[in-house]
Amino acid sequence: MTKRLINSCLVGALVAVLAAGSALASPKEGAKEESPEATIKALFPTLPLTSVKKTPIDGLFEVITDGNVIYIYPKTGNVIIGNLFTKEGKNLTAEASNRLVADRYKLITAADKEKAVKVGNGKYEVIEITDPDCPYCRKMHEYWGRRPDVTRYVFFLPLAMHPDAEKKIRYILSAENKELAFWEVYSGELDNKREILDAPRDDKGLLAAHKAIVAKLGVNSTPTFWVQGTYVNGANTQLIEKVIGTCKTAEGMAPGAPVKCEDEGQKK
Repeated sequence: MTKRLINSCLVGALVAVLAAGSALASPKEGAKEESPEATIKALFPTLPLTSVKKTPIDGLFEVITDGNVIYIYPKTGNVIIGNLFTKEGKNLTAEASNRLVADRYKLITAADKEKAVKVGNGKYEVIEITDPDCPYCRKMHEYWGRRPDVTRYVFFLPLAMHPDAEKKIRYILSAENKELAFWEVYSGELDNKREILDAPRDDKGLLAAHKAIVAKLGVNSTPTFWVQGTYVNGANTQLIEKVIGTCKTAEGMAPGAPVKCEDEGQKK
């Protein structure tokens, strides 16, 4: 439901910009042939262009505009807003979107990390966007908890569908030991504990800061990660282990036993 709403808003905003631009300009007959980018700028002068590149379809161009991926056919001025697939089923739009989000990792500053909840002290850096009542976020928290080789910088994105999420986040962000409070919340210890959840707490503006950082990154779903700079959307442990290898206890050993980690370089 959330994604449909976001997509509807995106389509509406882009259509408004495109309609305004197309009303202002149109291709001039008899003019010499220009580059696709110049033609698109002439067609839609109010549309901000980050990049224009060819697609596998002759004459159709991928256009990055204001952090979004659309397609324009400069010859006619037609615009496509949606996913473009190859005949093999590869989603070219998703790949382009992932590249855009991946690059946003560079927007994280040292000051931003100071505001994060730091969990662990391993050699691999993980930037994490999470919601305490998102089931996949909790699943990934368990996964990361079995990996002593990572340091997680956690930023919170409370989703509207989880009414207690902000209260749990404020509990964490107002705690003296934020990492310990984080473990309490993600283990379920506060679930339905109204007396604790409904108590007023002062997070000293940290939740607002987290929301601003997440908005800067363009993230609107959880869980989202950057693992050593590689973008990981959702609970994709296979991709994570391609980047930083695996960690596991020896077969037959009890939970809590020492964990052996093997990075991707060692595996090769």
